[in-house]
Amino acid sequence: MDLYDNPFSPYAFKVRAALYEKGIAHEKHEIRTHADREILLRVNPRGEVPALAAGGAVICDSKVICAYLEERYPDPALYPRDLALRARCRHLELKSDNEIDACVFVLGIIKLTRPELAEQLPGALSDTDEALARHYDYLERELAGREWFLGEFSLVDIALTPHLRSAAFMGYPPGEKHPALAAWLARGAARPALRRAMRELAEGYAASQQPDSLFDPKRLHWRSDRIEFALRVGLGEWLADELAHDRAFLSPIP
Repeated sequence: MDLYDNPFSPYAFKVRAALYEKGIAHEKHEIRTHADREILLRVNPRGEVPALAAGGAVICDSKVICAYLEERYPDPALYPRDLALRARCRHLELKSDNEIDACVFVLGIIKLTRPELAEQLPGALSDTDEALARHYDYLERELAGREWFLGEFSLVDIALTPHLRSAAFMGYPPGEKHPALAAWLARGAARPALRRAMRELAEGYAASQQPDSLFDPKRLHWRSDRIEFALRVGLGEWLADELAHDRAFLSPIP
C-alpha cells in the first residue's frame, strides 16, 4: 500500500491519522517540491493529495480513501456501526472538508501568506473571523457534552483536528464561549495517532516555506469550496487577479 501525499495537507493528515489509528502498514511517497508534482500527476491527474495505491488500484480523495480503509480494515472502527450515526459521521466529515477547511484556508492566506490583504480588504478578515466563530458555535452544540463528536472516537474527530489546530496556531483557538470544543481539542492532542500526524503537519508547514515547495505561498492552489468562501468574504476580484497573473491556479481537468 503506497500513500502519495504532503504532510502539510489537512486531507493528508486525515488519511495518515486513519492509517495510524488502524495500524495499517504502508509506504509514504511525499510530494514536497514542484519537481515531485510530476510524480503526483501520474498517480492522480488532478494533482491533488492524498492518493493511495492499493490492490492494483489508485484511490483519490481523502473521503474515498478513508471509506476504502474502513471497508478493507474494519477494526478498529472509525465509522459508527449505527446507520444514523454513520450518516452523521459523513455529514460532519463533509462539513469539515468543505466549509471549515475553506474558512481556515482563507484565514491562513490573510494572516500568513498575504498579510497585506488585512489592510487592503479589512472586511475579509472580519468576515472570516465571524464565519469561524459560527463554525465553533455549531461544533460546540454538536459535541453536546460528549468526549468525542459521535460518542466514540471517529473519523469526524480526525477530520476536524488539523483545521482547528491550524486556526489555533494562527491565534484563533476555541475560547471561553466554546469550553467543550477547547477540551475536545486538548483531548485529541493526547491521542498518539493525532499527535503523530500533527507533528508531521507542522514539519510540512516548515518545509512549505522553502523554495520550490509544492505548496508555494506565492502561487496558491484553489478549488471548490475555498473559491466560494473567498467570494463570500469579498476576495473575488483579488482572486481573479491572482489567477490572471499566474499567482494562483486551479486543479487540472484529467
